[in-house]
Amino acid sequence: MRIRLTRKFADLMDGIDLSRRKAGDIVELSERDAAILLAEGWAEAAPPAHLPRTPQRRIANDSAPRAKRKKR
Repeated sequence: MRIRLTRKFADLMDGIDLSRRKAGDIVELSERDAAILLAEGWAEAAPPAHLPRTPQRRIANDSAPRAKRKKR
């Protein structure tokens, strides 16, 4: 299960080695270990691996013809 560490106060938390991780890292853990960190507030669920981490922005099409304004 993929989780994102939201905070980290020690290298070993509830028997789970996080010595090479920092807050904000996405970690793949067993269901049991992930559930422990989620329940205790050390982590949050992370998006599936096949989804991008950040939302993609749409790009405006500035080359499209514009309507002409009427002069008053």
